[in-house]
Amino acid sequence: MKSLPLHPFSVVFLCLFSMGLYAQNDPQVKAREYAENVFSGRQLINSQTTTTLQPRSWSFGIQHRFGKVGLDSSLTQQFLGLDLPSIIRFSFSWALSDRFYLEIGRNNYQKTIDLEGKYLFLKQSSDFKVPVSCAVYFNAALRTGPFPRVPANAYFADDTTVFVYKPSHRLAYNTQLIVSSKLTDKISVQINPILIYQNLVPLHHDNFTFVLSLGGRYKTGLSSAIIAEYAHVFNNRGDKFYNPFSLGVEFGTLGHTFQVFISNATKILESQLYTSSAVHLANGEFLLGFNLKRTFWRKH
Repeated sequence: MKSLPLHPFSVVFLCLFSMGLYAQNDPQVKAREYAENVFSGRQLINSQTTTTLQPRSWSFGIQHRFGKVGLDSSLTQQFLGLDLPSIIRFSFSWALSDRFYLEIGRNNYQKTIDLEGKYLFLKQSSDFKVPVSCAVYFNAALRTGPFPRVPANAYFADDTTVFVYKPSHRLAYNTQLIVSSKLTDKISVQINPILIYQNLVPLHHDNFTFVLSLGGRYKTGLSSAIIAEYAHVFNNRGDKFYNPFSLGVEFGTLGHTFQVFISNATKILESQLYTSSAVHLANGEFLLGFNLKRTFWRKH
């Protein structure tokens, strides 16, 4: 077991978090009107947004990724990938305030259960004197499915310790700083520095994975928009690694958000998505997916 020094990302998070608390306690800031509907959903496609749950509400979500198809006969033979094995995640969210919520989810890839939380510590003002919204996000994922068998002569990276699976190997963590801005009534953009930590990684990979995600939304109507995002993975790429890119449409109302999209990302949870290669878009390979969030309100 080795101790880890304070990472520069942690320093940035703490500084921005402190700035956000100071700004929200400023009486002048409290009197401001805030920008509304920077993003409709709590996820753009794969990446988190600064949107949180409304107070006194809870939410049920479904995220679905169908199988990989290409611009060939598989497109029709596999019926857009619907005939192939899919990855699906169900989740329940609970608002603790208008800025903070918790969510528990489960997806069938590696039979993973995850717990997440998001806190919005800075809100964009409608007069643009506060030009961005900022939130911090954390997710802890627990793999409950079986591990693959390893040879009897397998060793840890030190080449002296015999490899055996440990309970801690089932855990992975994902931390994000989310910065978004509503530039006009129709255009919103965001940037997410992402830090992933896995307790178990392949040989010659680092436990930390660093990712930068960029995304945007263009409103095409009162409740519809075009959404897109791209993420660059900086390390642990391996051979023939492809960065995830997604493009879709979104429909939102007061009670639900529905997104349908094409993507080259094959997983749902960020700690799994950004640590495995996407399919190759240049070869015409892609996946069809959708996200559905339904919000319900609690009585006082």
